[in-house]
Amino acid sequence: MTAALTPTRLIGDRTLVSQGATRGVLDTLHLEGVRDHLRTLASKQEPEDFERSFSQMHVAFTGGRVTAQFIDPQGLSGEPMLVSRNGFGQMGSELLPARMGTNLLETADHSPMGEKVATLAWAEWARTDTKPRLFRSVKMRDSDGTVRRMLRSQHSQGYGTYDNLRFVEDLLANADELRELPVGQFTLSDTGMRLRFLGKPKEEITLREPTPMIEAWNSEVGRRRVGLVGGMWKLICTNGMGSWDKKSEFHWRHFGEGDRIGRGVASAMQEITTAASGVIDAYTKALDVSIDDAFAWMEREMQGLATQAFTARAIEALDHETTTPGKGLASVIDAITLEAQNEDLFTQADMEALAANLLRRGLSQANRERILVEA
Repeated sequence: MTAALTPTRLIGDRTLVSQGATRGVLDTLHLEGVRDHLRTLASKQEPEDFERSFSQMHVAFTGGRVTAQFIDPQGLSGEPMLVSRNGFGQMGSELLPARMGTNLLETADHSPMGEKVATLAWAEWARTDTKPRLFRSVKMRDSDGTVRRMLRSQHSQGYGTYDNLRFVEDLLANADELRELPVGQFTLSDTGMRLRFLGKPKEEITLREPTPMIEAWNSEVGRRRVGLVGGMWKLICTNGMGSWDKKSEFHWRHFGEGDRIGRGVASAMQEITTAASGVIDAYTKALDVSIDDAFAWMEREMQGLATQAFTARAIEALDHETTTPGKGLASVIDAITLEAQNEDLFTQADMEALAANLLRRGLSQANRERILVEA
């Protein structure tokens, strides 16, 4: 549990683990090692869930922080909990009118009196909201070194808790194929976990060579469904890309009992592995596809699907030393997946999915291994 560098009103999404392959260097883990790391982390974080209503929670915008404290018959109960940006957003969406959460933060930042006004405004909306909800919390190390509990998310009572450790244990118990594969990357933040399994033994993976990949996803705080996704990975800048074929994706919502997810994992593996090979075949074809004007094609195809700033950075990445030379279709895919690594975990996944779709579209547009771009 890493500490934030400076106190902030809300706790941002922290990267707790980033292990595995780095640029051009293949360092892998075993799934048992991931499990052991998650066990250690759980013992330190001491996760705890509460089922309470907003009417019995005091949210305060004081001292430069947002804190939450439950109310019992004797008054405020326990130490004030810090609040994550994710949890605050989820609570605001449930309790407040649109944009009011942002407005309260801006009001609190205005002055000490603004903090009082924001606290009173939240209390006014909360006092009549008596519907029980599920609040999830963990312990974290604050910027001053103290260990405090943080409210990390809010859900309906029907939300099915399925934590990262349980997911990995289910993978070990139900997916023999995954248990034997090297884990190329293990990334864990406050809001999500992604494991990238490489479809070859470590000694068979070479620089720049496309490798089948299976991604395993989970979010303990409602940001993403539990899932397995087939795709492709390259040891160069650790670029990854999922398949555009939805048959290569298996997802399970967070509701009901978690046992159904463990059972579903085993049946998903064969289709996902087959789909990952299809992505590699498509990328291999893309190596021979030229584009008349890669810059213009990227701008056209990415419009409305990525921000202008991201598109500009991806275009610039066409000239990166690790990008396939020639500014062809494979170059475009490399550039997008390279730039995606500079984004947060969820945006990275979105941009890699965009790259997969551009690969499919580019192959369909190619005429005799050439994409024509109209002036």
